[in-house]
Amino acid sequence: MQTGEFEESITFNLADILEFNSNAILVKNISVQNNCVIQAFAFDFGKVLSHKESPFIRFLHIIEGKAEVVINGNSTFMQNGDSILIPAFASSSIEANQRFKMLCVTIKNE
Repeated sequence: MQTGEFEESITFNLADILEFNSNAILVKNISVQNNCVIQAFAFDFGKVLSHKESPFIRFLHIIEGKAEVVINGNSTFMQNGDSILIPAFASSSIEANQRFKMLCVTIKNE
């Protein structure tokens, strides 16, 4: 079992730890368990992450900046502090119309 890049019981600030990489999506694993994965992302401008009918539920929370989330063709614009649930088996994409940082919790259905 992997636990991620962060120590348990130690305080950290994701906004400070995540750095933008030019023309890239940076991913840091916070915790990786059997049925749940917690990751932090930093998207540079213009980057897109797409999922085609993922069997997992995903919870997204915008830490910094603004993002566009498209679920089954419906676009939602999100900003600092906004959260959204992406249902299982929904096609989706996360798009950086500007740089942003987010937290993603993926819950695996068993």
